[in-house]
Amino acid sequence: MSLSSTVVVTKDQVSSDLGGEVAILHLKAGTYYGLDEVGARVWNLIQQPKLVEEVRDVLVGEYEVDLERCESDLIALLQRLAEEELIEVKGGTRT
Repeated sequence: MSLSSTVVVTKDQVSSDLGGEVAILHLKAGTYYGLDEVGARVWNLIQQPKLVEEVRDVLVGEYEVDLERCESDLIALLQRLAEEELIEVKGGTRT
C-alpha cells in the first residue's frame, strides 16, 4: 500500500456511528470491530474511493499531527483494515 493506492470500504460490512466512534460488523466473518474518533473519520472518508494521499491530507488539515506520523499511522490502519477484509485496496506500490 502506498500514498497512490485507492481505498474504499467493502460491501461485506455494515457500520454504525456511535457518538464519534464507529462499530463495524464484517458480515461474512461475523466479527465486530471498533474505531476511535480518528479511525472513524478515516472510515467516513473512504465510503467512496479515495487515494491514501487524499485521506492523509484531510487528516493533517483537521488534526494536530505531523505529516510523517499521520502517513505512518494511516497506512498501518488501512493495512489492518485490508487484512480484515473491511476495505479494498487498488493500485499503488509499497512505499
